[in-house]
Amino acid sequence: MSFKILWNIDRRIYYGLLFIIVSILLLNPVGMPLKISPEVKNTWQMIDDLQPGDFVIINFCLSASGYAQLQGACNSMITHIFEKPGVTVLFMMVSDQAPIMLEEIITINGDLMPGKTTFPWYEIRGKTYGEDYINMGFYPGISNFIAALSMNFRKSLGNTDWYGEDVTDFFESHNIQSAEDVDMVVSFDSDDGAGDFMRYFFLEYGTPVIQSMIGVMVANSKVQYDAGNYAGIVPSIRGSAEYQFLQNYPGMALTQMDAFSAVQFYLMALMIVGNLGYHFYGKKQQEKV
Repeated sequence: MSFKILWNIDRRIYYGLLFIIVSILLLNPVGMPLKISPEVKNTWQMIDDLQPGDFVIINFCLSASGYAQLQGACNSMITHIFEKPGVTVLFMMVSDQAPIMLEEIITINGDLMPGKTTFPWYEIRGKTYGEDYINMGFYPGISNFIAALSMNFRKSLGNTDWYGEDVTDFFESHNIQSAEDVDMVVSFDSDDGAGDFMRYFFLEYGTPVIQSMIGVMVANSKVQYDAGNYAGIVPSIRGSAEYQFLQNYPGMALTQMDAFSAVQFYLMALMIVGNLGYHFYGKKQQEKV
């Protein structure tokens, strides 16, 4: 082998091979081994332990820029919650970009109820709108709103949902007055929505909070989890893929992890090639100068 070739490989070849590898694995995933982190396994177990009569808030503090990282977690975690018999769900949003993302998740995982043709009348894993779950929509203010919500649930949310439907009977049938009556909060975050739920729901009332967050938030969320302030975390695409694996939910996050894993091996191979080229050719050329 001529080490001169290794030293002089055109960088465009590196990028071209990278594009080919990623494209092939995204189109034809092979299912590379995936180690499940204790954090994600614990989160899955907490949701799986939900009991009939439990009331869960699913909050979206999610922007369009972060949706690609958390779409897998949104789909697999929400369907997991909806599969638990007797569990009631309230969707809410503290990001003005989130409504369209939630409606996409509902259409992917649900079906229109018999005789219905529009939102919000979807059935998801046997749960029907207006009885088993509702969508209260977007509320501005994040921290101030969540603080008010923890103390006076009904007054903060109002009596109509995101679609203008009267949901008074829904709240009265479940007797939700404050954070004390909520059994779990799950927040999908590009911003720190879960942090506010942690401060006002967990620290004040003991309501467990689970966060699925984008990559730049993982370090801080892991600190909060280790301190016991979050009951569970699902970090970015990697956590989403792990959750999809546990939930047996084939989705894009698992597919993406095949590409990520392959790219790591590719980068290691490039480091070996570069070092061989440098040691046996490039270094000698520098010594001649």
